Amino acid sequence: AILAQASRFVAQAHSRPTAPQAFLSRAPDDSGHGMRFQELFYLANIIDYARIITLSWAVNSDGYEFAMWYSVSYILDAFDGYAARALNQESRLGYYLDMVIDRASSCLCLHFAAKAVLSGATFVPVTVAAPVALILRILIVLVELVAHGAVMFLSEVLGVHQKQMGYDYWIVRQYLSDKRFLGWACFSFEGFGLGLIMNSAPLALISLPGFVFRALANITRLIAIVPLIDKEKVKWPEEQRRDGEVPRRGSSDRLGHHRAASPSGAQVVRRPRSSSNASSRTSSRDGKSE
Repeated sequence: AILAQASRFVAQAHSRPTAPQAFLSRAPDDSGHGMRFQELFYLANIIDYARIITLSWAVNSDGYEFAMWYSVSYILDAFDGYAARALNQESRLGYYLDMVIDRASSCLCLHFAAKAVLSGATFVPVTVAAPVALILRILIVLVELVAHGAVMFLSEVLGVHQKQMGYDYWIVRQYLSDKRFLGWACFSFEGFGLGLIMNSAPLALISLPGFVFRALANITRLIAIVPLIDKEKVKWPEEQRRDGEVPRRGSSDRLGHHRAASPSGAQVVRRPRSSSNASSRTSSRDGKSE
């Protein structure tokens, strides 16, 4: 009997897939976990791989060549979401690929713009070059890392709807709900950095208002949500729930509604709750903005 039990145990162990095989082979469950191997080869994700390649080429160049490869990567960003929706290839992998590449590309653009200003290769006067470069690098931290990081923490970990964050401020409402402001601000933010890198004063000056608008919108949003970050409980003013607009899942702030790569359970966070505070916590969110 002991030998028979041991043989059955060995047979079951050999038939059970390894952890990596199980992770790659099973379909995502209700919580959004797991990844199918074929997701690596989804067209939308291949487009994102191409974005990484073109960004690497941009990093290894400067001036107009940097702007060319950076622009190719930025344009590709407009097609990954459409491909994901058209081919029914939305995935958790694509959701995070798009989000991380967006942030990395914006940080790179600001960094190389600051570098160009400090080198004296731009139209920016030498007397103000250092302060301008400092502002650009501060924006890398405040806007691209801290502000976006706080938003993603609240939405992905605490399950807070992103359009409930700072919505009582006009500039945030316009930035998030009006696609005209959103598109203008995002294109201008990139355009200003590229104008400095290419030493194109007209492009930089035309892009400056939108650049300032996006920076102020994100900083205002950060100021509004920082006091409310609490790993145990987050309460939002009732007036912020009256907007009525429900953003589509997977919508990014880069080019409007181009990306919808987040599966239905990607933002669901399951955690044990006590009966006393279950009603005050939000375990899922309805969309993604950035």
